[in-house]
Amino acid sequence: MRISLQHKLLGSFIIVVALVLTSVSVGVSLLIREYFIASKQRELTDKAYETARVVSRYYDGQINYGQLAGFINSIDSLLSARVWVIDNAFNLIAASEEQRGPAGGFHHRAGMMKKSPMDLAGDCDMPGGPGKMLRHGHGMGQERGMDWQAGRPGKVAEQNQAHNRAGITGLDEIRQQIEAGGGTAWVKTFYHPYYEENMLVVGVPLKPDGQVQGTVLINAPLSEFDSFLSRIYWYIAAAGTVVVLITIFIANYLSAGIIRPLKSMQAVASAMAGGDYSVQANIDTHDEVGDLSQSLNSLATALKDFVRKTDKTDKLRRDFVANVSHELRTPLTIMRGYNEALLDGTISEPIQVAKYHRVMRDEAVRLEKLINELLDLSQLEAQTATLETEQVSLAEIIDNIVTLFKQRSTEKGVTLRADIAEHLPDINGNGDRLTQLVLILLDNALKFTPAGGIITASLTAAGRSLILTIADTGIGIPPEDLPYIWERFYKADKSHTRTGGGTGLGLAIAREIINLHGAEVEVSSTPGERTVFTVTFCLQVPKK
Repeated sequence: MRISLQHKLLGSFIIVVALVLTSVSVGVSLLIREYFIASKQRELTDKAYETARVVSRYYDGQINYGQLAGFINSIDSLLSARVWVIDNAFNLIAASEEQRGPAGGFHHRAGMMKKSPMDLAGDCDMPGGPGKMLRHGHGMGQERGMDWQAGRPGKVAEQNQAHNRAGITGLDEIRQQIEAGGGTAWVKTFYHPYYEENMLVVGVPLKPDGQVQGTVLINAPLSEFDSFLSRIYWYIAAAGTVVVLITIFIANYLSAGIIRPLKSMQAVASAMAGGDYSVQANIDTHDEVGDLSQSLNSLATALKDFVRKTDKTDKLRRDFVANVSHELRTPLTIMRGYNEALLDGTISEPIQVAKYHRVMRDEAVRLEKLINELLDLSQLEAQTATLETEQVSLAEIIDNIVTLFKQRSTEKGVTLRADIAEHLPDINGNGDRLTQLVLILLDNALKFTPAGGIITASLTAAGRSLILTIADTGIGIPPEDLPYIWERFYKADKSHTRTGGGTGLGLAIAREIINLHGAEVEVSSTPGERTVFTVTFCLQVPKK
């Protein structure tokens, strides 16, 4: 099953938040539990020592049993904990009692005990119970002749009989802990068989005369604390649920913000794979995803331009093959036809025979020129042509060629003029190739400038450069054709007329000559108005 990236991110966010929330909740609950238990232990231990001191005062006769019972019950009420005072034989000396509630019934201070330990004594058969300490000569209350429950004398004999068989069963663990304590205070958690729940029990030894005479036990139920922790857990669970819901909302928003650009870029990539390079990713973010989308858009634009240029180049190659075929086939066809006409006697008149011979000669010359230019261009492009350089006067070359073209321009009705600055320095170059360059540019200008037009060949200096400009007021070049005028056999008029006598290789050769001389060329043209070729020569030594 395919799972979307958005769902993966959303699930990852939720899992991380849930794990963090669970870890924090467990850690906080443990810290709270440890803190409250430690705090409760300190509080219970302090009150146990205080109770032990009060029991010692009772033992010394400074207070009566009623005061002792009241103090124990106040501790019970204060701590919500059950207080027991036992002797070394585990006889119950005193315990916090049930109190009458507001409705007239009885309940324990902490609301936990159905019977007090003193009441339970009458229900048990364990020897050595609390009644034992009331018998004459054995219990501290008997020595003082005191009624331990009410603080009045005269009830000793009756209670002696009631508690002779008293005992509290199931407290072996507590008894063992008292014996193992060795007269020192201790704190431990037990399941209390009397109260039937887990309790935190603190034991403090009684030392009224320096000797251990018993133990004060304070039994604090853990149910209230567990209930408190349960409430905390519920609060944490509720808060966690809210946090998870908020996290889902935020994570969904964030993941959607991440996935949306990816889907947009996926659409661009799919379109590019299908050959459509016009689709763009509309992403307006200033982060890594935004940078990636911009790169993808740039790639799509570059591929679009590359494909367009490749298509144009393929077309130029096809046109080149067609043009070469045309340029070679045409003179050969003419010469073959004329030759056959002469051989079979179709043409026998001397004048016609001479005309046919001239045409065949002209076509042969043109064919030779075409082949020579193809070889020349091939050598220039392969950089195998030898470029012997010397100090050449470009101004002299331009002046001579303008003079050479004067007759042709006059016959066509075109004004040809030279505008050459004075005292121009020579350049380091090849005189023949520079002459060929100027010839090609001027011939091209004259070919496409109608009668009444003007052609200007100028040469000026600008810093460390000489600038050659060939400007005409001819038919101009369409803007879409400008990038391709340097291609072989490229013709802006798309016609294959032979009236101009050109081969379509002139500008391609001119471009290679310019490159060999380390020069730069710019072409600007306004269709129907003018065309300007500007060639900038550096006065430094050109690269060969």
